[in-house]
Amino acid sequence: MTDSPRMLAREFDTFVEAVGIADAPASQKREMRRAFFAGARAYSGFIMRHASGGDEPTAEDLAMMEALEVEMAAFLDDMMKGRA
Repeated sequence: MTDSPRMLAREFDTFVEAVGIADAPASQKREMRRAFFAGARAYSGFIMRHASGGDEPTAEDLAMMEALEVEMAAFLDDMMKGRA
């Protein structure tokens, strides 16, 4: 565990810079931050509900993580091509 509980906050700051919204209105950044954290919470909750719960990941756990990565990569691709 890290000393700082602000890992996601730092990741959001990186996201803000990456998508070029540093100068966006405060209301837009607030709504994007809410969506960002809601997405992180949904992802975390999904993992917690569907992981095997053992000390070591199972083949099913790894397959689930791979499927999530594939889905997120497809979304990013669609987004970059203006389809999402």
